[in-house]
Amino acid sequence: MKIDPKETIHLVASLVVLTVAFAYPSTEPTMLAVIALSVGSGFILHELGHKFTAQHFGYTAVYEASPMGLLLAIFLKIITGFVFAAPGAVMIRKRQSYYGTDDERYYDMLTQSRETWKIALAGPLINVALAVVFMGVLFFSDSALMQTIGLYGAYVNVFLAGFNMIPFGPLDGAKVFKHNPAMWGFIGLPLVFMFLIISGFL
Repeated sequence: MKIDPKETIHLVASLVVLTVAFAYPSTEPTMLAVIALSVGSGFILHELGHKFTAQHFGYTAVYEASPMGLLLAIFLKIITGFVFAAPGAVMIRKRQSYYGTDDERYYDMLTQSRETWKIALAGPLINVALAVVFMGVLFFSDSALMQTIGLYGAYVNVFLAGFNMIPFGPLDGAKVFKHNPAMWGFIGLPLVFMFLIISGFL
């Protein structure tokens, strides 16, 4: 499991754009650093969660930034105040196999379905774990700076988890809902509601 130099460039570019988008219109250095830490941990570990889970199942997985997604993140934040947090995605190349019988092929399709929703769910679950860690920092630290880091870290990770679990388009939630609706209802639905609440839609 490794990250190649080109992939690192894509991750860093996406991180910079997301940091600016979440921070806008603030340009205060301390705030930018706090948001970079929050976004950096949430976004990068989210994508690496997808990547390493896919590799665990034997797939080739590489993160690629989306120029359109990066532009939308900045443009929509300036125009609407909302961050469209989809700067790129982990591109997964599935294994190619040949089968002797229909029964074997059917079994393999079920296996890939289970792998697909687990890969999709890995990223948001990492965000949930990080949100818990940042909440601990917020409540158990006496430092104003650490409390600020805890607050933003928890907010960003809940935002990323909930946004990505929306069952629409290329988002993680669509993959989980398609391949395991019960799991999406158990984990995804509460996260989407939390996202809607912290984003002011509810």
